[in-house]
Amino acid sequence: MSHRPLKIGLVIAVSLHAFDELVLTIALPTIVNDLGGGDWYGVSLASYILASLIGGVWGGTSTDKRGPLKIFILGYSLFLAGLVMAMLAKDMNQFILARCLQGLGGGISWTVAFAVTNIAIPSTDRPKMVAWLDSAWLVPSLLAPTIGGYLIDYLDWHWIFLIQIPFVFIAGLLLYPHLLPLSKTEIDHSKNSSRALWGACRIALGAAILVTVLARNIDWSWLLIPVAAWILWRPLLKAMPEGFIVARAGLAAAVMLHFLMFYSFYGMELFMPLLLIEVRGLSSSVTGLVFTSCAVTWIAASFLQARLSKTWALSQSLGRGMVIVLVGLVMVSSLLIPTMPLWVIYLGWAIAGFGMGIAFNSVVSASMDFTKAGAEGATSTANGIAASLGIGLSAGLGGAINNHGNFIGASLTQSLTVIWGVAIFACLLGLWIVVLRFKDRPASAEAI
Repeated sequence: MSHRPLKIGLVIAVSLHAFDELVLTIALPTIVNDLGGGDWYGVSLASYILASLIGGVWGGTSTDKRGPLKIFILGYSLFLAGLVMAMLAKDMNQFILARCLQGLGGGISWTVAFAVTNIAIPSTDRPKMVAWLDSAWLVPSLLAPTIGGYLIDYLDWHWIFLIQIPFVFIAGLLLYPHLLPLSKTEIDHSKNSSRALWGACRIALGAAILVTVLARNIDWSWLLIPVAAWILWRPLLKAMPEGFIVARAGLAAAVMLHFLMFYSFYGMELFMPLLLIEVRGLSSSVTGLVFTSCAVTWIAASFLQARLSKTWALSQSLGRGMVIVLVGLVMVSSLLIPTMPLWVIYLGWAIAGFGMGIAFNSVVSASMDFTKAGAEGATSTANGIAASLGIGLSAGLGGAINNHGNFIGASLTQSLTVIWGVAIFACLLGLWIVVLRFKDRPASAEAI
């Protein structure tokens, strides 16, 4: 049996997860206006990401026990149900529940895609397939805001979810005959599976409580903040490399840098439409072009870094990448000054994307280089949690800052100044870790 339909199906599955994860970047201002509940802006962004964290961990461990077919069907059923529910949502509560279903299904399908690649694709073809899956995530996730902008301006926000449904069925038809013969593993992972799932649930639950409480005005619910910290603290430390909190030199520093990198980048990107649409009055489609410029430069820089890594030391690749990201963040933040011309944001975000292409490539390669043999899965899980928390917390805490700005009568520009100031601080902290924790050593070219 040819592997081509399997490969196409896996690419579609990963692409849908990536698209759905970040399409709300551009669409949410319009959706909030239609459904009400502007106070839930940050929670709406974070709900998908935190749910996908649970789905990803459960999907990976359950695939070993039950085989990929049943797990994939469950994941895609949840994803499809979430798409339909989002289209039919009448208020923000229903919409957030729909996003949680989409996140669970998307996280499961993402993990199963990589598990199936390991099970069904010959070892000689595996590196190429992984590269395709990486591209299938990166390109749609960066272009999703652009596509979403055009759908909102020329059709309706419901189309964002409607257009995904045919691709769900196409992927299912392509994958089903190839997943059917794949059996479960003979190794009993039930104990580790339950432990990993419980840990992921605690991390996501603690983060969700933290984000939700911080989004409210100061009242009795803020007493739950220590409870949220207690819920997520221990499982987070267990899932992360030893020394993660202090960014100990080696793997822990690489994973912490991964977290800070994603917080700083998405902490700015997720709230950019508020400035451009609500303050500057741009259309959603024109705003989406900002993200297109970033997508192009990110991808170009990733491939460039694969070549530069042969001559640049790891500290040089990480340091130069983070400096370029910082320059882009500062340029974009300058748009908070009313007299600053709009072309600055196109150039600034393209520069930030270029820096991310270099830095992200390098930090993933660094984490691989620092991983001991037999611990590849643990490193992959740690990087996944770092990325999910980076995006989820930047969305949730940014939304909380915006809500408190509304409570005290601050303007949107003033709230964005604080949100983006925190993002820039996270970038500076990442640079400090590069200088302090990474010594000169060749950077790998394995990640793109």
